[in-house]
Amino acid sequence: MEEPENSTRGKKARNFAKYTGIAFQMLATIGVFAFIGYQIDQHRNGKKPIFMALLGLMGVIFSLYQVVNSVTKDK
Repeated sequence: MEEPENSTRGKKARNFAKYTGIAFQMLATIGVFAFIGYQIDQHRNGKKPIFMALLGLMGVIFSLYQVVNSVTKDK
């Protein structure tokens, strides 16, 4: 009777690690896109952070696309 509990615990730990990794991947993707937009805005000496906002939004869309692909691929 101990095996099912250990296998369930191991499965929960793997799922936790998997989804935590996905969250950090999303954070990194959005951060990189926003940073590139920030650098473009600094280079252009713009008063409004247009590129940071646009590229940040693109980072969100791209990271959500990656999440959907990784979650549906595993099933």
